[in-house]
Amino acid sequence: MSLPRITAGFCAVSLALAVPATGQDYERPPVQTAAAILHGKEVGPGYLVESKVHSEGFLRVFEVQTVQGIERVVGDGLLKLRLSEVKALTALDGLKADQSFLEGLKEAAKRPADFVKSTVEDPIGTAKSTVTGVGRVFGRLAQGVENTVTGKGGSPEDLAKAVTGTDRTRRELAVEIGVDPYTTYAPLSAKLTETASVTTIGKWTVTAITALIPGGAISSFVGTAESLRTLIVDSTPSELHERAAPALRHAGANEGDISGFLSNRNYTPTERIVFAYRLQAIANVKGRELLVAQAAAAQTREDAYIQLRRIVLTETYNRTEAQLSQFRMVAGFPVALRFDGGAALVVPLDMIAWTETTAKVMSGLHTGLTGQPFPPKTVDFLSTGTVTDLAGQNMVSFGWTVMSEYPMPPGPIH
Repeated sequence: MSLPRITAGFCAVSLALAVPATGQDYERPPVQTAAAILHGKEVGPGYLVESKVHSEGFLRVFEVQTVQGIERVVGDGLLKLRLSEVKALTALDGLKADQSFLEGLKEAAKRPADFVKSTVEDPIGTAKSTVTGVGRVFGRLAQGVENTVTGKGGSPEDLAKAVTGTDRTRRELAVEIGVDPYTTYAPLSAKLTETASVTTIGKWTVTAITALIPGGAISSFVGTAESLRTLIVDSTPSELHERAAPALRHAGANEGDISGFLSNRNYTPTERIVFAYRLQAIANVKGRELLVAQAAAAQTREDAYIQLRRIVLTETYNRTEAQLSQFRMVAGFPVALRFDGGAALVVPLDMIAWTETTAKVMSGLHTGLTGQPFPPKTVDFLSTGTVTDLAGQNMVSFGWTVMSEYPMPPGPIH
């Protein structure tokens, strides 16, 4: 993997070449262009990213124009997520150009009223006529009937979806086109539901649907383990919840943090199970409960996505760069300590400029690390984004190796 790395040797030369002309200690984050950041992907099926991109020193702020209007998106990761969702929405919308699919949608639209009525009157009989005898399906059905009758939750329409397997088909379709079944992007969520409904007439399958989409228009959950793909497709949100909880407990997290994370609406059910899955992959690293606590405390969608990207990058670093031994809180940050005596600061940020805030944060980390009983021999500063010359020089002066533009591995977290 060839990555931009800034070391002390580089810094000795660049310090002489790139001292700010103003002589100031800090800098303003530069205004960038979408073209310079996205390299040709600033325009795509159904979207246009406005040219000027600002940053507050850590995350970039984009404006994305679609048929729904202009949306403000904060962070490279969430931008890539949204663009993949818009691309998928455009591809699914294009299916209506196929006459047979359009007829299937019309036929499927005629069925719900009669089907919902039969489901409520005879749910078990309806289930027997529509799904194969899988025990878990009937377990869900029994719970669905109870919730519908008692009013605890779930409408007759929701029960009908569970009986016919439309919910599972919707999840399968989402995974096949590379999006989260529980996407927070409302237009795509509605389109997934509409598209999956065509399978209720019996002539359509997910494979048949995706075969109509031109090659390159979509991509599946590449880089995702088959077991995880299957789990996401076959499990309801409550079942994903039940699978994630033991992994968090095994990490040593307390029940408050476990409950806080699993109920945090800044994550989707898919993202929670991905977090737990990646946490399990570093089971030999001590102090993983620190990552759970920080993830549980995420107050915004942007913060939550940083936590998701960090666990993915941390697992990748442990597997490909250096084996980790434990996490330790230093200046409020979970630092990854390595078996070889080094340390890694995994920071999935977009643009690191040497602002006053950045200087305080990084200086605090440096002071905290050097003040440890056994200070790390080396420190890798791992970032998905770019680092300005001034920021790089200052961090290298701490003795850190700056690994910028570190790529996110393929998968559901962008």
